[in-house]
Amino acid sequence: MKKILFSMFSCLLLSASCCLAADCCQPLFGDKLEKADFNADIWSINENGELCASRDAAIWTKEKIGDCTVSFEYKLSERANAGFLIKCSDKGNWIPNTIEIQLLDDAGSQPNYHGNAAFYGYQAPTKVATKPAGEWNKMVVECKGSIIKIWLNGEKVNEMDMSQWKDNKISPNGTEIEKKFQGKALADADTVGFIGFQGLHGKSTIYYRNIRICK
Repeated sequence: MKKILFSMFSCLLLSASCCLAADCCQPLFGDKLEKADFNADIWSINENGELCASRDAAIWTKEKIGDCTVSFEYKLSERANAGFLIKCSDKGNWIPNTIEIQLLDDAGSQPNYHGNAAFYGYQAPTKVATKPAGEWNKMVVECKGSIIKIWLNGEKVNEMDMSQWKDNKISPNGTEIEKKFQGKALADADTVGFIGFQGLHGKSTIYYRNIRICK
C-alpha cells in the first residue's frame, strides 16, 4: 500500500512539475509582437503565423534577459543565412557585442564555426544536424550563467562556457577568433542581454514559428 501511495504521490509531483514548466513558457515576443523591438516595415507575421523579414535586420526583445531556455522552429530556404542572437549589450552595434548562434542552410556539410548551430565566429557544432532546405528545424538554447547549450532537432550539438574565453583573440583551444568578433573577451561580457533574430540575407528567406521562452 505504501508503495502504491508513494507512486501516486510521485506522479502528482511529476504532473505538477510539467504544469509549472508549461506555465512558465511564454511567447518570446508576446502574442502580437508587443514585447518586441523591431521595424514593422521589415518584420511581419504572414498568413501561416510565421515570423519573417523582407530585409536584413534584427528583431529584439525590449528588455534584457538572463538565465532562460528559448525554443523555436525555423525553416531555411536554399542558401539561407541568419542568426539567433543572445546576450546582446548594444543593439545599435550588435555584431561585436552579441553571441550569434548561426542559422544556415548547410545540410550534408561538415561542422565549422560558420555552420548551423555554431557559435558564429567562435566554435563549431559537434555535428551537422540540419534538415534540408524547406523543412522545419527545431532549436533549443539553454542559458545558465556563463554556460550556453544548444540542441538541434533533438540532438545536443554545442556547448560553451563563456568564462573560459578569457582572450579576445584566441579561443580556449588555441584557434583564432574571427577578427570582427575580437572586441570584449566573452569571459568579461555580461550574461544578461537582449535576445533577437536576424532577418533576410540576400534573397534567401528564413521563417520562424513557435518562439517560446522559459525563465
